[in-house]
Amino acid sequence: MQDLKEFADAPSLIVKREFVEAIDAAIRAAYGDSEVEADDLKLSVSIPTAAEQGDISSSIAFKLAKIKKNSPTNIAKAIAQKAKATEHISRFEDANGYVNAFMDEKKYVRAVLRDVLKRRKGYGQSSVGRHKKAIVESPSANPAHPWHVGTLRNALLGNVIANLLEACSYEIEREDYIDDLGLQVATALWGWLHISNKPDKKFDQWLGELYVRVNKEMQQKEQIKGEVNDLLKKLEEVNSQESKAGREMAEKCVMAHQETAFAYGIYRDVMVWESDIVRSHLLSKALDISSSILEKPSDGKYAGAIVVKLDKITPYAKELEGSREDAKVIVRSNGAATYIGKDFAFHAWKFGLIDAGFGYKKFMDQPNGKPIFSTAPSGTSMKFGNVKRAINVIDASQAYEQQIMRVMFTLIGHKDVTENIVHLAYGRVNLEEGKLSARSGNWLGEGRNYTADDLLEEATKRALEIAQKSEKITNKQNMEQIARVIAVSAIKFEYLRIAPEKEITFSWDNALNFEGNSGPYAMYTYARAKKILGRANFSVSQLSDADAAHATRGYDFALVKKMGEMQEAVEKACAESRPNVITDYLLDLASLFSRFYETMPVIKGKEAKGLRLAIVYSLTIALENLFVLLGIATVSEM
Repeated sequence: MQDLKEFADAPSLIVKREFVEAIDAAIRAAYGDSEVEADDLKLSVSIPTAAEQGDISSSIAFKLAKIKKNSPTNIAKAIAQKAKATEHISRFEDANGYVNAFMDEKKYVRAVLRDVLKRRKGYGQSSVGRHKKAIVESPSANPAHPWHVGTLRNALLGNVIANLLEACSYEIEREDYIDDLGLQVATALWGWLHISNKPDKKFDQWLGELYVRVNKEMQQKEQIKGEVNDLLKKLEEVNSQESKAGREMAEKCVMAHQETAFAYGIYRDVMVWESDIVRSHLLSKALDISSSILEKPSDGKYAGAIVVKLDKITPYAKELEGSREDAKVIVRSNGAATYIGKDFAFHAWKFGLIDAGFGYKKFMDQPNGKPIFSTAPSGTSMKFGNVKRAINVIDASQAYEQQIMRVMFTLIGHKDVTENIVHLAYGRVNLEEGKLSARSGNWLGEGRNYTADDLLEEATKRALEIAQKSEKITNKQNMEQIARVIAVSAIKFEYLRIAPEKEITFSWDNALNFEGNSGPYAMYTYARAKKILGRANFSVSQLSDADAAHATRGYDFALVKKMGEMQEAVEKACAESRPNVITDYLLDLASLFSRFYETMPVIKGKEAKGLRLAIVYSLTIALENLFVLLGIATVSEM
């Protein structure tokens, strides 16, 4: 039997280990030698959807049937007859070729509740990332306009992915890449220099309006377009007056961005500025380590440019076959790096393959008590970068470029880097009222406002109206504060419950629904559980192991069984970079709690009261920890 230690000490994983070991022993008892690898056994494990099918199941008989030349039904029957009870599994049965196991509900309930009470704030966390450092790059918004609702999705995804990595014991670096040399900054800078540099509102909103105004004027005056292109070149001259003015303007915009981030509970560790990357000559260092795969044609359409031929890339990325291009430009003939060139250099630094020699300074303090650091023309050395894993939250339109960049590391002998760069591609965000387009200025609110700031303002207004009328919210003393918390949770949950790769059409009815799959519903579940504990004058000192003797195979066991799976849900969400795994799991808990509460009296539970209060208390711990992962605040009384 191969090593099964990866099944850690979480309750559901302990049971899976017991189950797999019991099945393996039963196969050997029935056939002498299992002829089945440990990985096959583990992959055969599933959780049945119907209670009569048991609590855990294996399909291994179907694989053995081919080896033993027998039917899966007969093999499953033989395994079930030989399988012996374990500490938490009371019996085995066979059904339609599957081997099903039933837990001892009393022992398992005791194990889960003990684990929750022992680990408290650490419940659901994992050690799979221990001794590894990871970097999450998000949202990398252009410092020329406010966050729109698409930027917000990027930022929320990045924040939760970082939380999940931390929960799995990774050392985390939350990073924001600031492109202060791009066309959008040059366009805004032209307005800053020629129209106005005196904002009369939140800076990023004001700058965004200025940016849109310049875009409109460029359509009418070709001269402005030429001047903007000249500014773009001067921005690259990092010691020019234009570059200094651009950096000053961009820093003011980024500071305004942070106000938005803080309002949504989003924080970071470091900002890396593109102008500092240029200043550090990072690109030339990256070109040196990748020279073996690069070419510089002397004629043809790529003459004078530095390129990587796609026939080198496609053997490692079949999905890129059939491209109309035969090469991808890394550096243009005029010496300007392309997106791929810059990104390759940046990731070579992230993984410690080249040293940028960045200096850092404190950029600003954050409400969480931690400062944001920033690369700077002059600053002190700090230990950022040099990671083992990098997650880039970038919209799906950049998938092609991200794939080429990743494969380039394999071509220069760093397949490990390729395998540890994760492109978390996400779909665009639409509102029910219409689609978004930053360039046309729709996010400015031509009749409706689509900035992240205004989304929160509108959500708070609507949440307050609902809270004032809702019978569910009895705490009328702190309505505005509660409405603000509800608004943030509503937006976050509505964004995060959808798989990242799918488009979102933001719906107010869904987001602010207290009855369904929403943040307010999850918050209300927590508040209701806390209210039960308050009415019962419950304290932890009342808990005892004897209470578990009153567990049944009803909704009490179903709820506890789901709680026992929390670490698995966290590890899955982390490994797949999918926060929706956590929202789905949280909603499952909320739904089971509702059924438990409706069918199994807690305070009037007589001899089962102690156990049921312990279940409710453990649920509040689990929910608190899930809310932390999602960045959602708890409200004990609503």
